[in-house]
Amino acid sequence: MQPLHNRSKTGRRVPLVPLFLIPKAIQELIKIRGESVFTIFVQRRLHHQYRIYVETVFEHSRRAGRDRAREPDRTVQDVLDV
Repeated sequence: MQPLHNRSKTGRRVPLVPLFLIPKAIQELIKIRGESVFTIFVQRRLHHQYRIYVETVFEHSRRAGRDRAREPDRTVQDVLDV
């Protein structure tokens, strides 16, 4: 696996890795991101290959803001329907 030396403010996605390399890939990503790591997503892909995505606090707050912006405001009728 290639060394990961990018400290950009965008989420860091690792190419597909086999199951036994997940701990090593996560260790390298934590070394790169340091204490700013907020969330680590591990997603299974095809044929026992996994995708790892590391998100910092800054990236999480941006994503949460976008998600909130997409959600329409509740109306009185919505509240009454519940």
